[in-house]
Amino acid sequence: MTGLVYKEWKQNRFFILMMIACGLLPFVMILYNREIVTNAEEMGNFRTICTVIAFLAAGGIQTMVLNGDDRKIWGYWITAAPEGYRGFIRVKYEMVFAMIVLFVTSLRMFDELFCAAAADKGWELTGSMSTFAIPLAFLQMLLRATDIPFTLRYGNKKGGIIKLIFSVLFVIIISVLVLTNAGNIDVILFETGEKLFTEDNLSLALGILCVIAPAAYYISYRISCRVYLKGVEQYDK
Repeated sequence: MTGLVYKEWKQNRFFILMMIACGLLPFVMILYNREIVTNAEEMGNFRTICTVIAFLAAGGIQTMVLNGDDRKIWGYWITAAPEGYRGFIRVKYEMVFAMIVLFVTSLRMFDELFCAAAADKGWELTGSMSTFAIPLAFLQMLLRATDIPFTLRYGNKKGGIIKLIFSVLFVIIISVLVLTNAGNIDVILFETGEKLFTEDNLSLALGILCVIAPAAYYISYRISCRVYLKGVEQYDK
């Protein structure tokens, strides 16, 4: 098992360390645009936007650690190895989880540094990004729980195409709803959002997300173990 951990570190150490850079990204973006933002309220909004961008960047990098393993020769070798393909998949899931934790930790650390700098300037920001970052981390875990089985089953290229098709279909459906119901869809969505995401319901939704995400991540691992050998037979190389 130590050999698999070493293999993942050697192969993906750049992407792993990039989690720290993604955590630093909001801090850098804020410093770069410090002359544009003139008050604490604008700074709070811009800070939230930068955090979302950082999460999107970190999520894209996390999917890159799945590249390079969709090869038949590797699938046959790891199946015959003492650790087996289940050990390989488990290490892959553990590495992605560690990347999420590393990203959130670095994000919180640099955000605390930013809050200290803002306090010196006389701005009173409303709390840290922890209350915003933690739910996004669980959401990121949920997204990776869907990404990994697709990639292991169909390979990086085919899996990416399938996910892209689903994404395009989703966009098309939303676009059709907007075009055919242009006068009402925005009102309906806004009213539905107001009813669903009240302060009490939002806390409940976040609590449910924090329970569902780890469960889905484990179920995703079990699914990946079931579909991996079927995927190996269809890999291009």
